[in-house]
Amino acid sequence: MQIALYHKHYNEQYLEAVKSEMQTLGTPVIRCIWSEVYEMWMAVEGCHRLRAAKALGVTPVIQDITTDATATIQRDEEDTVVDVTQLAAELTDDVWKAEIIEF
Repeated sequence: MQIALYHKHYNEQYLEAVKSEMQTLGTPVIRCIWSEVYEMWMAVEGCHRLRAAKALGVTPVIQDITTDATATIQRDEEDTVVDVTQLAAELTDDVWKAEIIEF
């Protein structure tokens, strides 16, 4: 399974904290949109959790929001309601520059 991350940047200290939490909390659930074009998942959240899962050898659980009308995602530390179809188009356009993690 391949997942394109929503963004490439991350904080190494925060990643270590997420890995520590994941060892206690278990497998993460990540909301994603399926890309028919690239035949992979595109994460709309959880880039640190995905990196932590990969490092710990844990396969995340995908929550498929592909057919949802809207989704609330965190952007710039604020919850934002987005149109899923529009977000899917944006992510598809930018997937070529995303980091892709394989589980």
